[in-house]
Amino acid sequence: MKNAKWLSLILALCLAVGAASPATAGSWSNSIQTVWSSYRSGNTSASSAPQQLVNGTYRTFEISYIIAQILDTDGSYSNAIQTVWNSYRSGNTSASSAAQQAVNGAYRSFEAGYIIAQMLDDGSWTNAIQTVWNSYRSGNTSSSSAPQQLVNGTYRTFEIWYVIAQMLDDGSWTNAIQTVWNSYRSGNTSASSAAQQAVNGTYRTFEILYVIAQMLDNGSYSNAIDTVWNSYRSSNTSASGAQQQQVNGSYRTFEALYIIAQILDDAA
Repeated sequence: MKNAKWLSLILALCLAVGAASPATAGSWSNSIQTVWSSYRSGNTSASSAPQQLVNGTYRTFEISYIIAQILDTDGSYSNAIQTVWNSYRSGNTSASSAAQQAVNGAYRSFEAGYIIAQMLDDGSWTNAIQTVWNSYRSGNTSSSSAPQQLVNGTYRTFEIWYVIAQMLDDGSWTNAIQTVWNSYRSGNTSASSAAQQAVNGTYRTFEILYVIAQMLDNGSYSNAIDTVWNSYRSSNTSASGAQQQQVNGSYRTFEALYIIAQILDDAA
């Protein structure tokens, strides 16, 4: 079944005795660390919030790309994964501004998440996954600017991970998942601009990934997960505008996925 590799990983994480500590290096540890190093250096070199947002969305895609490869143990999705990588590279080359680069990162992050959702699906979630894909395509067609495209990318990225969270839920996390969904819906209603919608998209994406990280963690990464949550809260307090909030959401999204990548690498 398509979801067998995911279910075996989750079973290992939840039931294994003496599971690996966060310091344990898996076969993808070097690739994961390379993306982390790029994230740190990219933040240092960024001279503005738009450049930081590019750093966040690019690293989010790159760690999602690694997660897809970790899970694709039989190579069934290798062509699809490579296609998204090629789109990422060509999109970066053709982008003429930080705003367009941020869209490239957000779009490719969604596409990587879409592949991961397909890997997990046992057939019960096919319609939900296709609905998000259709929204992504129609949202791109109707968008008349990079800010609107960024909303499309961040909204669809949240929605695909929301579907994944429901797939993984054993019933213990249903309320937490629904709470994030409710925040997403109310945040969209209250947003008065594309910039605020993009904040809603990046914030809710982080929050659903925070739930997923807790689902997958056997306790080894609880401190790391809490640290990212605390950074999210404190950075939201200190942010002076929507752009800085977008960076906060994007950075914390990457950091949550970075933890998830390590968890899955330990279990692979």
